[in-house]
Amino acid sequence: MKSLIFRIAAVFVAVVAVTLMGAALSVYFVHPDMTSEINTPAMLNYSFEQTTGENPAWTVKRRFSVDPALPAERGQVGTFKTGYEALTKAHEDLASQLGRQKNDNVTAKGTIDQQLSSFEASQKQDVEAIADRAAMLTAGAEQLQTFVQTKSEESQAISVKTLEVREETADRRTDVLRLRHELEEARTDLFRLDEILRHDMDQLVRLELENQALEQRLQQLQQ
Repeated sequence: MKSLIFRIAAVFVAVVAVTLMGAALSVYFVHPDMTSEINTPAMLNYSFEQTTGENPAWTVKRRFSVDPALPAERGQVGTFKTGYEALTKAHEDLASQLGRQKNDNVTAKGTIDQQLSSFEASQKQDVEAIADRAAMLTAGAEQLQTFVQTKSEESQAISVKTLEVREETADRRTDVLRLRHELEEARTDLFRLDEILRHDMDQLVRLELENQALEQRLQQLQQ
């Protein structure tokens, strides 16, 4: 019976030893490497300085600000007793800065969205004003086109009328020339008739004188 108890105890001790050894190996292999963690891309913004002596410590500083608009964020994060605590605080500081930057980005996005809304409203008003102005100019252009077309038709009508007047004037000039020619011929005929009338008057006067002489001769013969 005692032999069985010893055997069970030995097995129990062996199991416990294996378990402890596995836990130790797990802790050893899962244990983070400080150098690798410090050189990760997330930690490039931080510098880690280890001081030796009676009380060793780790000092964490920011190389630059996550937000270029806030250069005051550069500076010392703090001094810590262990490297793991310093690494943890650096991650917390990075998360805090990224969260602040995210909030700033959200605020900036809200401001930009508000400005964009205002710009879109203003642009909408400008587009409506441009559309109204374009409609006004289009209406004015149509009226001007109608006016020009009307004036063009009036000008064409005046041109036709002017051509008719010119043709009529040419006909009148032809008539005037013809009438002048006829007037000259009539004057010539009148002058000829005047000459004939003068000659006839002379003949008539001569005949009357001869008639008077014959009457006197007849009276003398009758006496």
